[in-house]
Order: sequence, then structure tokens, then C-alpha cells
Amino acid sequence: MKIKVMYQSKGGNTKMVADAIAEAVGQVNEAVPPAYPLENVSLLFLGGALYSGKIDKKLVDFIKTLNISRAKNVAIFGTSGSQDNVITQIKDLVKAQGINVLDETFMCKGKFFVFFNRKRPNEADLKLAKEFAQRAVLKVKE
Repeated sequence: MKIKVMYQSKGGNTKMVADAIAEAVGQVNEAVPPAYPLENVSLLFLGGALYSGKIDKKLVDFIKTLNISRAKNVAIFGTSGSQDNVITQIKDLVKAQGINVLDETFMCKGKFFVFFNRKRPNEADLKLAKEFAQRAVLKVKE
């Protein structure tokens, strides 16, 4: 099964989660937009974060390039300092492309400015991200 882990991160929180997911599934992660077009992926782990209440335009533009021949299934993950609707925003965009989105998603707090969630994502968050990734792979194999 071909698996990719892709993310968009400005502050490094989502990259930390992407690193954990990539380690769990034996892959290398890649920031969006990718260096080359995504093709024939059975499972795409796709993550992002909120900036002023929205996901980054680079991530939106990347999702708009996807179709069922590029990614058959998407497992969504995200980080946020305060709001939790990053998952919903990504999920809605991916579904609009006609791609299957796995029911289970992963969301954790991320540090925001210097005061909020300073130690997040933490080791416990990253452990949960790895477990999420392993379950997602099993669901696609079924």
C-alpha cells in the first residue's frame, strides 16, 4: 500500500505531529505543496493548522489538486492553539474533491504565541498521533 504523510505548518506544531505519524507508518513526511504531483496513494495523511481561524491557502490550493486517482483515502490530522475546527475545514475540502475521508481524525493543541499551550504538542500527544496512524493504516487494509 502506498502511503504519504503531508502537512502545512508555520509554527512547527503540525510538523511535529506529521513527524510522529510518518515514523509510525515508516514514511517520510513532506510539506505542501509537494515537489511533484501526488499520484496513486492509497492513504494520504493530511494535516494543517488554523491561522486567524482558517487553514493556510497553500493547503487549500493543494487539496484542490487532489482527486481519487491521486489519493484514494485521506486521514486528517491537525493542531490549533485555540479553535478545533481545522479538521472540519480540511474534511469539507477533501470530500468536495470526491475522496474518501476516514471517520477517525487526530487533533491536538499546539503552542500559540508564547503563553498558550506552551508545551504542546507533548510526548503524550505524539504517542496518540502514532496510535491514530497505525489504526488508519489498518482501516484502509480492511
